[in-house]
Amino acid sequence: MGVMRKDVNLGLLLLIVAALVMFSGFTVYYQTTFKNVSKSFEIKLNELEAVTKELESKRGQLNETSVQLQLKKQKEEDLSKKFVDTKSERDQLESDKGKLTAELAGTKSELASTMAKLTETQNQLGQKIQQVSELSQQVLNLKSDVTRLDNKVKSLEAKVSCLETQKSKPDAEEGSC
Repeated sequence: MGVMRKDVNLGLLLLIVAALVMFSGFTVYYQTTFKNVSKSFEIKLNELEAVTKELESKRGQLNETSVQLQLKKQKEEDLSKKFVDTKSERDQLESDKGKLTAELAGTKSELASTMAKLTETQNQLGQKIQQVSELSQQVLNLKSDVTRLDNKVKSLEAKVSCLETQKSKPDAEEGSC
């Protein structure tokens, strides 16, 4: 009976330790993933800023070529080609920006989902800890009852022993036990 209680307590302890290890592992994994996503986002944001500066530079060049267009008609084809190139580059940048925005929204959604799972896991862990506490209290109460009953059994065995010894003596008083 004692071995079974030790096994149950050991089993509960192992379950708690396993839950804590898993919780810690998931926390580290999600934290690392979040840091990687944040770094990637910062890199993409810096790239976007660099491209924006480049686009502004290109717009300045386009304005200069517009002035030259009025002066020189022969450069008209070259300037239109540059304009088309710049426009397609801008469209590509806008497309990239849209993709990055969608990727950021997906990452935020994934983060929210992960946070919800983390909260749920924390709640479950709290419930399990409370159950372990309650079961521990029950074990203590049962041990107290066992000790009290053992003492009562010993007292009754002593009384039975005393009565048996008096039974063998004819003159002994029954009340002395």
